[in-house]
Amino acid sequence: MSYRLTFSLSLSFAFLSFFSQGQDLIVRIYGDTIHCKVDQEDERFVYYRTESTSRGETEIISHKEIREILYDAEKSVKRNIAARKFRKEYETFQISVQAGYSWILSADDLYGDDFESLYDEMREGAFIDVRANYFFNSEVGLGALYSSSRYQTNSTIPVLVNLPSGKDLAGGLRHNRSLNYYALNVAFRLDQNSSNMSFQIDVGLGVLSFEDRGEFIGAYRLNSNSIGGHFSASFSLGLGEGFYLPATVSIKGFRLSTFDLKPSDEMDPELAVGLQDLYDNLEGGINANRLQVGLGLGFAF
Repeated sequence: MSYRLTFSLSLSFAFLSFFSQGQDLIVRIYGDTIHCKVDQEDERFVYYRTESTSRGETEIISHKEIREILYDAEKSVKRNIAARKFRKEYETFQISVQAGYSWILSADDLYGDDFESLYDEMREGAFIDVRANYFFNSEVGLGALYSSSRYQTNSTIPVLVNLPSGKDLAGGLRHNRSLNYYALNVAFRLDQNSSNMSFQIDVGLGVLSFEDRGEFIGAYRLNSNSIGGHFSASFSLGLGEGFYLPATVSIKGFRLSTFDLKPSDEMDPELAVGLQDLYDNLEGGINANRLQVGLGLGFAF
């Protein structure tokens, strides 16, 4: 009786020792697996033990029958499960800065046909965008966009004005316009693949702020605010470590219709009133629809 008890306890401790060492997994070429403890292996054979292996014995299998050996397979599986549990399948936050060329889609006829060269100069400018998005899943995100663009004449154009009072004034004409746009942004990531290329569409609405620090026979400042909108499409190339290079084409709008003129002290009062009337009665307002093409740098995490 004592001998049987001692033998059972020894066998139990042997099994406990076997399980405490962790299990390996031999995957055979036939598709089945062997849960075991690998003791050793050489160029031809692998020597292992299973729960059914007799005490003091070792089983053998040829390398030709083995597709793969997974050492400490149980721990590896647990580590992989834990890793998958906490690994994000997509970047949650996205921040990018882009800059490039901006083109006003149509010219405004402010002073008549004699100033077409001025209108053409005012249509070309530069822009910079700063965008931040939070993604709820791999495809849809919500964020904010700040965009600033500038358009200015290359030189001062001489002008002569005959006022209703009969007074003649001569001086220079120039424009230095800036458009600042603050908007909510909805982002759609449409394609992400192993080649580190992705495609994204951004749309939104916001507030458009206009300022012109110009000169019309005297300096002035012209301000206006309106509702604006945007639509952009971008291709991005992943650079690694969360950085990416976006190439963007965007359209931003709309139009400005209400203006606040602040003339300088040097501007003739009668001319200031006439200039305010010009903008108040400007049919259709000032066009702010612009096409923009640019490159930038972004970071996602």
